[in-house]
Amino acid sequence: MEYQSVKINKVKKLSFKGEKKGSSKHSKKSKPKKHKHGKKEDKQNDDSQDGWVPVTSLDDLEGPIAFYFRDDELVYTLSLPSREATQVQVLDSRSNAQPVHMAVIDSVSLLEAEPATVEQVFLGRKSVPATEPTDPEYKMYSFKSYDGSYLSADRSGHVECGAVAIGPLQKWTPVLLPERGKGAIALMIQPPGVSGDCFLTIENPSSGDQKLRVVSKSTSIGFCQVFVAKCQAALRKQRRLPEPALESGAGSGSQKDSHTGAERRAESLLDTRQKSKSDRYCK
Repeated sequence: MEYQSVKINKVKKLSFKGEKKGSSKHSKKSKPKKHKHGKKEDKQNDDSQDGWVPVTSLDDLEGPIAFYFRDDELVYTLSLPSREATQVQVLDSRSNAQPVHMAVIDSVSLLEAEPATVEQVFLGRKSVPATEPTDPEYKMYSFKSYDGSYLSADRSGHVECGAVAIGPLQKWTPVLLPERGKGAIALMIQPPGVSGDCFLTIENPSSGDQKLRVVSKSTSIGFCQVFVAKCQAALRKQRRLPEPALESGAGSGSQKDSHTGAERRAESLLDTRQKSKSDRYCK
């Protein structure tokens, strides 16, 4: 996955290679349509949107993902330090691990929030795609940052991006919380040496700081454990499109028709032989 940073007049908007350019969803000329058919209309409306939309299923977590948190009037996004800060950190430390934090977004509502830099985007992927639905790892996901490191949590509750391979410390179990709102989700993990599950947690959300610390210590879901996950609308719409018919299927249909025609010709020939008594085996 390649990232590109695109500059617009007021806010930097992140685009991905291969993403189609369309009209802005915030255009002044476009007016929201009123829907009167409940959830079915809401689903169709989500599929028609551009940009980033709240996830509605675990399948939406495969691909580029951004995590958000709202506290009163402030909106935060899960982020890594800027690349400039990371270069300074590497010079000062031997460790390549990067701390994960919640960075505040200025003058943007939770509904309109979208990634502005690659540090705010994670690439979600099912950890073991080949497992059976009854396997505990079936619902586990890993989240890779822009530099190839994975979102990790150790048994002390420290959260960072440093590992370049997937292990027990990088396998998260997402818990969808539709009753908490669109895209509401909690991330659960059980590092080795910990007796129970731990959830990704925000510390001191009411402090009003520009950056909030992220840990993995809570054993239950509360206000500080609920995030809003967003995915790319175009990617989700493409994933939901029906699969095209296979060529082999079309061939089998024509083969079936030709086979039926051959059977009819054989039956007609057998009737002719029986009437003319030209074949002693036809009686």
